[in-house]
Parts: sequence; C-alpha cells; structure tokens
Amino acid sequence: MIDLELTHFGIFLVAGLASPIVIKIIQYLLSPNIPRLKAATTTYECGEKPIGDAQVRFNTQFYTFAVVFVVFDILTILFLLWAFAFQIIDATATIIFVMGSFALFIFIGLAFWMKKGTMTWV
Repeated sequence: MIDLELTHFGIFLVAGLASPIVIKIIQYLLSPNIPRLKAATTTYECGEKPIGDAQVRFNTQFYTFAVVFVVFDILTILFLLWAFAFQIIDATATIIFVMGSFALFIFIGLAFWMKKGTMTWV
C-alpha cells in the first residue's frame, strides 16, 4: 500500500517538474521567429515619444506597509476563527496559549519594525 502511494507521489512530482519544461519547449517550437523592432520594445505612451526610463524607483516603505496590513489582516481573521473555536473545543487553555504566542510573535515583529524606523512615516 505504501509503495503504491509513493508511486503516485513520484508520478505527480515528475509530472509537476516536467510540465513547465515541456511547455517551454513547445512554446519555443511553435512561436514565430520574428526579429523585434526597436519600436516594439519601447514604452507606449499614446503615440508620444517616451521620455526617460519606464522603470520607476519604488519606495520600499509602501511594500512594508502592505506587508504589515496583510499580516494584521490575517491576524484579525485568525482571532475571529479563534473566537469560534472557543464554542466548539473544550481545550481553551491550549487555544489561549497558541493564539497568545502567535499574537506575541506578530507584535514583536511590529516592535522590531518600529525600532528599525521602517514604520516612522506611517
């Protein structure tokens, strides 16, 4: 029984690793080989000639803010599920310990970000 499960896992692993390679080979064989024009690789700005580079420097503080938002959004969802789990499960001490340690871990990360000065502009 275990050999059959490992065989299925091996087939799935090989298929999962081989499929992107096979798709890339098929795409290379079937795509037309047209040389690119300089106009095709420039930035399109409604018929105007592009001024400057299309790559704009992005402030990483926006990324940090987005990560903090997502982390606390997930924390809020987990606290909601935690409240529902109190009604179903009798092991309340375990639930309190696990969620408390999780929240402590998240707030330690927030304190680290605040100490580092990443969140000063927020």
